[in-house]
Amino acid sequence: MKKRIEWIDIARGIAIIAVIIGHSLGNYFPGKFANFIYAFHMPIFFILSGYLYHQQDSKKLMKKSFLNLIVPYIATVSLELCIIIFNRIVPNPVLAPSRAHSIKEFMVSIVYAAGADTQIGSHHIQAIGALWFLIAMFFGIQLFNQIMKLNIQKHSLIVKGVLTMLCSLVGIFSARYVTLPFALQPSLLSQIFFFFGFVVKKYQLIDKFGTVLIIISMALWLIDSQFNLFGFVNAAAKNTWLAVLVGMLSSMVVIKFSIFLDRVLSFSMTLWMKRILEFWGSQSLLILCFHLIDLDMVQIWPVVVGKLSVVSYTFAIICGILYRIAFASFFAISMPKIPLLRNLYMNRQYPLKNLLKK
Repeated sequence: MKKRIEWIDIARGIAIIAVIIGHSLGNYFPGKFANFIYAFHMPIFFILSGYLYHQQDSKKLMKKSFLNLIVPYIATVSLELCIIIFNRIVPNPVLAPSRAHSIKEFMVSIVYAAGADTQIGSHHIQAIGALWFLIAMFFGIQLFNQIMKLNIQKHSLIVKGVLTMLCSLVGIFSARYVTLPFALQPSLLSQIFFFFGFVVKKYQLIDKFGTVLIIISMALWLIDSQFNLFGFVNAAAKNTWLAVLVGMLSSMVVIKFSIFLDRVLSFSMTLWMKRILEFWGSQSLLILCFHLIDLDMVQIWPVVVGKLSVVSYTFAIICGILYRIAFASFFAISMPKIPLLRNLYMNRQYPLKNLLKK
C-alpha cells in the first residue's frame, strides 16, 4: 500500500469536519459562516484528487472508482433503505427518515442520483442528499482522465485546461435550467478543480503560494463569505465566477494551513491532534457516508439541539456538531471490526474480491 501524504490527510480531515459543520448549523444557515465553509469544503476534495492524479488505463480506473465510490454509495443507500423499512414496521422517533416519504420515492432518488430536487414533467424527484458527491467524483474522475489522456501535440496543457473550463461552464449553465441525473452537473463543474490541483502539483505552486498570496486569498474569501453561498451540488452561487476563484484560493489557504499543522503538531505533546485530523482525512469517505445516514435517517441531532436551546442556541448548535462528529467517527473507528461492511466501505484495506472468494 502506498504511503499516505500526511498533510493531504490533514486537509481532508479539516474539509470533512467542515462538511459536517455546514450540515449542522440549524438557524445559522444560510449565513456568512456557512458561506465561508461552503467556499472550500467541496472544491478542496476535487483539487486534492487532481493533485494526486496520474494518467491511468480507463478500464482500470473505472473498476477502481466503482469499488471505492459506487460500492459505498450502494451500501449507504441500502442501509438507509433498511432504516426506512424498519421505521415502517416499527415506527419510532429515532430511526425516522427525514428525506424520503415513501420507498418508491427513495428508489427513484437512488437511481436518479441528483443532489438537488428536480421536476420532470409532473414527476417530482427527491434529492438523494449529499451522497451526490460520490457519484460526482466517480464520473468526474473518469471525464478528467479522458481529457488528460488526449494526444495533443501543441500547447497540450493549455488546450486541456480550456477543455476542463468548457466542461465546467456546461455544468454551470445547464444547471440553471435542469437538474441532470447522476450528479452530472457537479461532475462537470469539478473539472476545473481537478485541473487546478493537477497544475498545482506540476508547477509546485504550493511552495510559491507565499504570505502575500495568502493574505489576498483570505481577503477575497472573507469578501465572498459576506454574500456568496457556493452550492457545488447545483453549480450555483450569486457570483459563480467569484465562487470558483475563491474555491481555488481558499483551498490553497487550507492546504498551506494543513502543511503548517503537519509540522507544528508533530511534537509529542500535540501528536494526538495530528493523528485525529489524519484519521478523519484518511476515512473521510466513510465519515461522509455515515454522517449522511445520521443527517437523513437519525433524529438525535434535533433532540440535542432542541433540549439544549433553552441554555443557548449557539451552545446547542456546538453540541449538535460535536454529536454528529462523534457519530460518524464512531462508525469510522468501528468499521474494520464489522465483516462485510468493511469490505464495502474500505475496499483498499479489505478488498471486496477477497470476500467474494470465500
